Amino acid sequence: MDVTAFKKYLPRLSRHGFASFVTELFREDTAQKYDGFYPLVDVGEDVFYQPLRDSYGGSIHNVYLLHFPPLELFRPSANLNMQDPVLIERLKRVRALYNGKQGQWGMVSPFLDSADALDAIAFVTNLSGLEKEVYQNMLIPAYQRLKRFCGLKKPNIFVGSCDSFIDLDGDRALSTFERFIRTHTDGLVITLSPNDAKVSNFVCERNLSAGVLSESQLPYEPTYVTAAVKNRAILDEFDNLIRNSAAERMLEEFLVENYKVLFGYAYDRVETQIWLRCPELDFGRKARRLDMFLRNSVTNDWDLVEIKRAVSLTRTSHDVPVISKHVVEAIHQIKNYARLLSQDKIKKHFAKQGMEYFEPCLSVVIGRTPEIPHEQWRWLKTTNEGGVKIVTFDELRRELSARLDDRHAQIDALGREPRWSKLS
Repeated sequence: MDVTAFKKYLPRLSRHGFASFVTELFREDTAQKYDGFYPLVDVGEDVFYQPLRDSYGGSIHNVYLLHFPPLELFRPSANLNMQDPVLIERLKRVRALYNGKQGQWGMVSPFLDSADALDAIAFVTNLSGLEKEVYQNMLIPAYQRLKRFCGLKKPNIFVGSCDSFIDLDGDRALSTFERFIRTHTDGLVITLSPNDAKVSNFVCERNLSAGVLSESQLPYEPTYVTAAVKNRAILDEFDNLIRNSAAERMLEEFLVENYKVLFGYAYDRVETQIWLRCPELDFGRKARRLDMFLRNSVTNDWDLVEIKRAVSLTRTSHDVPVISKHVVEAIHQIKNYARLLSQDKIKKHFAKQGMEYFEPCLSVVIGRTPEIPHEQWRWLKTTNEGGVKIVTFDELRRELSARLDDRHAQIDALGREPRWSKLS
């Protein structure tokens, strides 16, 4: 994709799509100066915070507010008014949240001077095609006035936009966008007409829900498939990982990248490499790392998934198949994680990062389906699960194959039964 196409597509993302793209873009900074990019749930939708890595415990934050000003409706001027009531309310909540709070600049020394916990506020917009002078002379001063109006005097401000993403770090923004388009296809739009059928990714809200095609004078009605159709290459890759007994790290990366199509479209967010740094609460006095934390948008809760490589799941005792120690250990491990997650201290810690959970479902993805009679394996599973769902890679692979077959069947059915009619 060239820069011209990028400039055309980026500002046309839906509000949800733009927020997801910005999240991906700023998360890449975590390897350098920052320590994550998280929703600031106490303030409201489209608000995020980014802890500075050099501050003690990430106690100094940058706060990002997504703002979609309708500048196409008027010409920016030197007295531009940014007093959007929703934005004002969110800024007041930011002020209340950080008012009087101090952070520490040093990771080690407790003797360094304290600093305000709120270091900077960034207004992130989907503006595009504006000259640099417009930002310097009109937009930035307007946001400055709005910040002071809301009682926020100290924090610096920044204004980000499609223009600044491209002009300041175009290569990174473009590579992030290309990856975003491949992995965040929330659906497909299928356009049908008497002479043509076109399938494309649905990533834009600025579409006509109904209308008339200028050439044929026929009604235009898009049909949506609720989830993206994944390429068969994903299934082949999964088969290859299972067949070659891939390492846990490789399996985890694959499952994270394709979590929606593998675990279901009820999941709208995945978090990985989550550390429980509370040895005083752990029986082994150690910090623990969670493999996958999935947000279930249907139950409005988070589910915990532990991933183990394709080890043997059964052994023989007195000529009878019994569950292997690998499964028993994995079950004990995830139950220990659940016990830690139930502690108030940990719950409050993750709630501040936008992960507010209540009673996570527990799943262990482990091993190949044993070559024993089906009824014996089902009995072993249900007998040993005890509140933890055991899922084999073979079962997960069959679910993935079924989802892909179902989606291809939906598209084939739509292609055979086009929905159009001439205007009367």
